[in-house]
Amino acid sequence: MALPPRGKKLDFLQEIAHRPYLLPKAPYVMSQVWRNLLFAHWRVAPDALQKFIPAPLEVDTFDGSAWLGVVPFRMCEVKGRFMPFHVDFLELNVRTYVKFGERRGVYFFSLDADHAPSVWGARIFYGLPYFRAKMSFEENNGVIKYTSKRLGSGPAAEFSAEYEAIGAPQISSRGTLEHFLTERYCLMISQFGHVLRTDIHHGPWLLAPARAEFFTNSMPAPLGFSFDTPPDSLLYAKEMRMVNWMPSREIR
Repeated sequence: MALPPRGKKLDFLQEIAHRPYLLPKAPYVMSQVWRNLLFAHWRVAPDALQKFIPAPLEVDTFDGSAWLGVVPFRMCEVKGRFMPFHVDFLELNVRTYVKFGERRGVYFFSLDADHAPSVWGARIFYGLPYFRAKMSFEENNGVIKYTSKRLGSGPAAEFSAEYEAIGAPQISSRGTLEHFLTERYCLMISQFGHVLRTDIHHGPWLLAPARAEFFTNSMPAPLGFSFDTPPDSLLYAKEMRMVNWMPSREIR
C-alpha cells in the first residue's frame, strides 16, 4: 500500500512500532477522526461479562478483572476511502475487551449514534449492534456536556454526563491499565461460531486523567449492571485519526 508523503492527514500510517501486529496487506476502506473521548471504565467480575460474549471469544482481563467501558465521543470526517464527502455524528459505546488466539480486541455490547445511515451501514457491513439515539454535545472552556437517549425498539438506555481533562496528556506504557484499555487495534464479533475481526490503525493514544459527573447512565442496564459508584478509570483523549479495514474471518 502506497503511503502518503509526510505532512498529510494520514501520516500516522507510517507510525507502526506501537502496534502489536502488522498492518493488513489490503488497502484500508474507511477513515475517521475521533474527538473528545471519555473512557469511563468499571472493574467487573469476568464471569459477569463472559455470559454475554459468544464463543469462541473470551473476556480479556487485567489484574484479574474484566473491564466494562462507557465511551462517549464525536465521530468526525467519517468517509469511505474514495468518497468525495464525509459525515459527522455523535457516538456512545458500551464495550469490553476480548481475546481469541494471539489477538486482543474490543467487543461492543452496544453503539448508539445520531446518524441513521451510519447505524444501518454498520449493522449490515460490520455486524455491529448499533442503535439510533437522540444525542447532544456541548463544549465550554474544555468542559463537555454530553447526552444520549436511545430511540426505537432497542433496549432502553440513556446517558447524561459532564466531563473534562484534568491533567496533561501522555502516551501510556505497556503493562499499565491505561494501555490495556485503549491500545487495541481490532474489534471482534462472533457469528455462527466464527470470529470476524475488523482491523483498525491509529497512532498511540495521548491520554489525560479526567473528571466526570454522571447524571444518568443506564447504558449498562441491558447487561444487568447499575453503577452507583464512580468509574475505576477515567481517561480523556482530545483527538485520534484512524483508518479501518473490512471484517475478515479469524482463523486460529
